[in-house]
Amino acid sequence: MRGVKNRKSKRRGAGGSLLLPEDALHDCARATLIGRGAVLVEGQHGVVELGAQRLRLRTGLGILTVVGSGLSLGELSPDAAMIHGEIETITYGREARKGE
Repeated sequence: MRGVKNRKSKRRGAGGSLLLPEDALHDCARATLIGRGAVLVEGQHGVVELGAQRLRLRTGLGILTVVGSGLSLGELSPDAAMIHGEIETITYGREARKGE
């Protein structure tokens, strides 16, 4: 058909011509739960607390807390952490500052 324009619009993100996930554009963490036995946290900036029942990681937007039993840090790289054990909850919140 002549004269018919392609009406599909290309979505463009804030990063330019490609629409990228938010965690690629900002300092966000991504948590991937693998069943109840492991969680991969990408975009973390360090371990705040490490215990068999609770593990806390610093991220660009706050503290990510994993609660469970038999938790262990399987692998740790400069920006990712693999946590093993029986995962019960994953929460995300701000780190309390002195005086709060």
